[in-house]
Amino acid sequence: MPSVSIMMRGILRIVVVLIVLVSLNACTTLAYTPVDRSTLSTPGVYPVRDAPANLCQGAVVDQLARPIVPMEKPAYLQATTDPAFGASFKRITNAGEGVVLKPLYNTIQAWNADESLLLLYRRGYQGVDYRLLDGHTYAPVGRLNIRPADVEEVFWSRHDPDRLFYVSSYPSTESQFFTYDVRRKQHGLIKDLAPYCRAGSVARGGTDVYMQSLDDDLFGFRCEAPDGGYHLMSYRISTDDLTVVKAGNGNPWSNWRAPMPSPSGKSMWLQGVVVDPQLQTVTQQFDLAEPGEHGDIGLNHLGEDTLYQTVFDPSPKGCNGSIDRGVGHLGMHGFSDGDCRAMVTESEGWPYTTSGTHVSAGAYKQPGWVAVSSIGYPEQLVFHRNKRPATPLFSEIYLVNTQPEQAQVCRLMHHRSYGKFAKNGGYLAYFGEPHPSHSPSGTRIVFASDWQDSGAVDTYVIELPGYQRP
Repeated sequence: MPSVSIMMRGILRIVVVLIVLVSLNACTTLAYTPVDRSTLSTPGVYPVRDAPANLCQGAVVDQLARPIVPMEKPAYLQATTDPAFGASFKRITNAGEGVVLKPLYNTIQAWNADESLLLLYRRGYQGVDYRLLDGHTYAPVGRLNIRPADVEEVFWSRHDPDRLFYVSSYPSTESQFFTYDVRRKQHGLIKDLAPYCRAGSVARGGTDVYMQSLDDDLFGFRCEAPDGGYHLMSYRISTDDLTVVKAGNGNPWSNWRAPMPSPSGKSMWLQGVVVDPQLQTVTQQFDLAEPGEHGDIGLNHLGEDTLYQTVFDPSPKGCNGSIDRGVGHLGMHGFSDGDCRAMVTESEGWPYTTSGTHVSAGAYKQPGWVAVSSIGYPEQLVFHRNKRPATPLFSEIYLVNTQPEQAQVCRLMHHRSYGKFAKNGGYLAYFGEPHPSHSPSGTRIVFASDWQDSGAVDTYVIELPGYQRP
């Protein structure tokens, strides 16, 4: 028979659990203020582009194999130089054993509009929360009182440095689209999407999510419909225009991805094609084999809407006669003309497309520049230990200048993350993938690393030569 002390400990555990549950329930009522939609977006007005800059100044641009030099995890906030490529970087978090503290995703803007704040999320034994850091010193600023539909779906405004957008997953406000003022700590309801979603199926961006249009006006969502199947949604803030279509209901759309806005807000990317914001007319069909590969939507050097995508399989139509048939670490497809172009390819001397490659086209004030990370294949993990020259782009963060006359690959550093091959720490290994996010000005890149399977995931920032701290 159990002793009295053991029984008491059991009763205490039950009481603690009940208190926690009651507390969580009490926190599910979200206080918000009325919001004036006219203040949230600037229809047709896009951020001013910075003067063209050489973000690759001083970077390594060769294709030589270089060893991953043994290196202890850098000290917190200490400026460090990568021994292989020379980039200057800092570790800006102190995640403990089993904890993940990282930027949201490579397609999601990590810095706010003026780069004064940086948003990260933390996953640990006590759940998920969001952390704000000073955008330049990286000192902790505070936590956010938000519970979004997906851990990676929190969107900074492209104009207002104080504003975020997200869809709530609180039970009392499920599938309601909110704005949040990070300085005033005020929530504002923009649109209730719950009537179009089955209870428990929160409106979100689908398999891969991208940012809203550059004028903060056009967004895309997806959820299970109340009567079965899935709804795909396009929403424009300024006009309160919501388009809802049923996936597979007499249309070619399936349920795997939501429509995602182009930077200009004139069209949407949906499952391999470009459509109008009303999700009715296909305006462009891209020449790509697999629309679901990792990618990002941004601007080319001319400021035109462009899909950037990692490509493993040849384009069905050959990608404009490309010798590589579109295969490369970076493929480009124009929204207006469907033009297909392959970069960082085998014909240019690079290896076949590296596994776990992610791209970020978030430098909207320096269009045409793309930040890329590649993890590598399982058999390449030996390069972390054997001190032999590693295959180019394996475990690297690099920049690509996509302007045809100045096309260049600039190798910055070894991120040293095992990513999905990590074994230590107890967290889901996916969260150790670097997922680099390029800053709006293009002068910094934030990424995550488990630092050779250290048991925790921390955040690092590369400060490029063009970065000027205020």
